[in-house]
Amino acid sequence: MRISPACRPSTPPRVRLPEDDGSHPTEKTEWWYLNGHLEDEQGRTYDFVQALFDVPDAIAGRYNVDLPMMPGATALDTGLTRHQGGHSQRSRMTVRAPYTDNHDLTPGAMDHQFGGLHLKRWDAQTFTVSGPAGEAQVDLRLTQQKPPLLMGGQGEIPMGPYGLSRYYTYPMLAAEGVLHVNGEERRVHGQAWMDHQWGDMQMYNGYQGWDWFGLQLENNTQVNAFRFRSEDGTNASAAVGISRPDGTQDVSEQLRLRPGRTWHSPSTGADYPLEWHLSIPDKAIDLDVRPLQDAQEMVGTPPHTQPELALVPTYWEGGVAVQGTVDGQPVSGKGFMELVGYPGDRIIPRELTQDVIDLARRLGEEARSRPLTVVAATSGASF
Repeated sequence: MRISPACRPSTPPRVRLPEDDGSHPTEKTEWWYLNGHLEDEQGRTYDFVQALFDVPDAIAGRYNVDLPMMPGATALDTGLTRHQGGHSQRSRMTVRAPYTDNHDLTPGAMDHQFGGLHLKRWDAQTFTVSGPAGEAQVDLRLTQQKPPLLMGGQGEIPMGPYGLSRYYTYPMLAAEGVLHVNGEERRVHGQAWMDHQWGDMQMYNGYQGWDWFGLQLENNTQVNAFRFRSEDGTNASAAVGISRPDGTQDVSEQLRLRPGRTWHSPSTGADYPLEWHLSIPDKAIDLDVRPLQDAQEMVGTPPHTQPELALVPTYWEGGVAVQGTVDGQPVSGKGFMELVGYPGDRIIPRELTQDVIDLARRLGEEARSRPLTVVAATSGASF
């Protein structure tokens, strides 16, 4: 990996690979996140997302109401979207279980199994992922095309005003394999992205929500950009990591986001800004981002209907198309966008937060006394 002189770390990287691909059970919060764009032999296109969360510290009661977790739990949140003829079909599945010492997340190496998902590194360049993507299943071989992108230059960033996160990205993975859907096996190929974060961060403490963009441009530049959003919609903090075509890396905090068209969710009443102008002035990056489809909301479960799933959040997560310029040259590409904390999409009003924390702690205590796996699935039309 090469880092451009402007952002070369003055101390050794905070991330050690491949060891840090493994789990970190002493940390407060950890997750592995994958997304990808796939095409089958019939020309049908799909986006998938898989997020594996782990909050092992149940005894201390440290806990975040806005993660899809109860205290001392492991959770898998997945989705699959098919794009066809200007319409999309989305399914989501969530699996949760109490954290125990014999969970299948491996320290020191990437060999993680939970809820039907198996994520494994085989060698310096190759990963495999198999398991649910919504109500479908994927079996994919992922081949690393670029060096890992260390956020902040060293692989460590502040997460808003409270806490730190170790954070790195595999920004370009070639994907090939099989999508199992509706009893069919469909050969697919495409590209994928993988994030890994862990630390003592306190999600939603001190800010309204966040906006995240993982962009893969056709000139072989990748951009990881996100900001924590203040109550007035301005940046509480921001971080950008850039992987250049030659593998060198840049970082920036000069993220400028200007929202455009919004979409009103008929399911939750949330109004999401789905079109954005994203600029990074000190890196000469100007991009317009628009969704591949509007209806890519991941709808959570209200606490009064299924208390054990009360903390599964609602947010917008989906594929996007990108056009703009880098260093004055036209570029296009694709990526993923995540929008969290917009009015209408919080299933837990702030005035009820303490009540929900008390409920979740009680559920966590009950869960530790018995095996529990909860599955929630929603689906649109047939894929």
